[in-house]
Amino acid sequence: MKIRKRIDRFLEDAVVRFARWISETEWRGKERDCINRFATDFLLPAIHPEAAVKSYSQIRIECGVPQPPCFTRPSCSKDLVIWRNPLDVAWDANWNPVTVPWVVMEWKTRRKGRFNEMFDAHDIHWLTEFSLQHPDAFGYAVTVDFRRTSRLVHCAKVSRGQIRVKRALT
Repeated sequence: MKIRKRIDRFLEDAVVRFARWISETEWRGKERDCINRFATDFLLPAIHPEAAVKSYSQIRIECGVPQPPCFTRPSCSKDLVIWRNPLDVAWDANWNPVTVPWVVMEWKTRRKGRFNEMFDAHDIHWLTEFSLQHPDAFGYAVTVDFRRTSRLVHCAKVSRGQIRVKRALT
């Protein structure tokens, strides 16, 4: 199986397991809580030598990445980042953001109120621009909706500027 399909399966299986768990428990958390729970309980256990992600240190939370040129600053922090290699970081010897991660995941939680969009517009814009600039990298937008009795997890993959929305996962 090609490596791109393997990383897709690795991440999408983890999101589905996370969504199932969210729907079956009473656990509640804000954005950072969800990211940490997802990384530690749904990504890390799936890591092994034959998996798409082979080392814990490929996964980072609140990690600096190069920003697409249409944004003001040259770098920014992203919620969850997966690097191709365990020791990869964005920075070169002069502290310029040059190394591009394999995957960027942006997360949001909804706890109250009304929302017109399933995903944060800024996150989708950023992921679209990022994936256009770096066609060998891609992103996911994840929204955890705690507002309902049947709690939902929404997921969209952004690749080469195209958005593919997954169904609401429960």
